[in-house]
Amino acid sequence: MDSFETNDFLQANDPKKVIEVVHAVNQNYYTDHAIEQYIGTNSDGRQGRYYRLAAQKLGLVSTSNNYTILTDSGRYFVGLQTHDQINYIRTAILCLPIFREAINLIQSKETNLEDLKSWFKEKYPGEQTTAHRRFSTFINYLVFCGIYL
Repeated sequence: MDSFETNDFLQANDPKKVIEVVHAVNQNYYTDHAIEQYIGTNSDGRQGRYYRLAAQKLGLVSTSNNYTILTDSGRYFVGLQTHDQINYIRTAILCLPIFREAINLIQSKETNLEDLKSWFKEKYPGEQTTAHRRFSTFINYLVFCGIYL
């Protein structure tokens, strides 16, 4: 992929809470505020939106007018055992284009954290201060997926 948009970069910092979003929606928590209440954050709905967007990016939910529903994949997901849900999320994360490119970079040459950070900042189309925050989130997802540098 030649270029990315800012919405290609996840803002939800904790991958485990993305799993909780799917369970929240399954239990009738449909709005960003309600999702935020379920996952235990408190930012007037902002964090609920970030986490909902991550679940949406992973194909587990869809949203229209701040009303979130499970996709077919989301309905399948909630029926899985916990360890299978974690594996599902890991696979879904690693299929996202920015993560696929990162894995290719890591596998193609010896890459340390600073190399990856420089690469990430080059890919991020927004402000560099935002890129710094998104990189921290990005690393959280790599660690969650078992990718260590």
